[in-house]
Amino acid sequence: MRWIFTKRDSEQREAKDGWPRTVFLMIEPRTTGSEHLAMGAEEVHPGSQIPAHVHPDAEEILFVYEGRGRVRIGAEEVEIGPETAVFVPKGVPHGFVNTGGEAAQLTWTFGPPGEQEKFRNEDVWKHAARSKTEE
Repeated sequence: MRWIFTKRDSEQREAKDGWPRTVFLMIEPRTTGSEHLAMGAEEVHPGSQIPAHVHPDAEEILFVYEGRGRVRIGAEEVEIGPETAVFVPKGVPHGFVNTGGEAAQLTWTFGPPGEQEKFRNEDVWKHAARSKTEE
């Protein structure tokens, strides 16, 4: 098993739902054997979004490290910028809209793992690159 990953090393998936964004699957049971969390990165293109959705069985932390956007948690919407962490309790609707002029760079962490498997749903996400650990 590996313990250190870069975005370049990661399995990359691109959204097919009309909202351009790229996901990088990094730390998860498949790559590290992690039991209690999954973590990856996401690039949300200008004007694009992570549509509102719910994780019924996992908490999530979003960390925006570059770019700007508007995050929705439940009924609340807040403008956020770089170096902002967002906690999403399980079962709470949430989403993100890039309101800036460049790609918003963020990380997501799920506890427990499992929600990251939605990025492998071929109806919504297409494969962009294969992790070096899986080649």
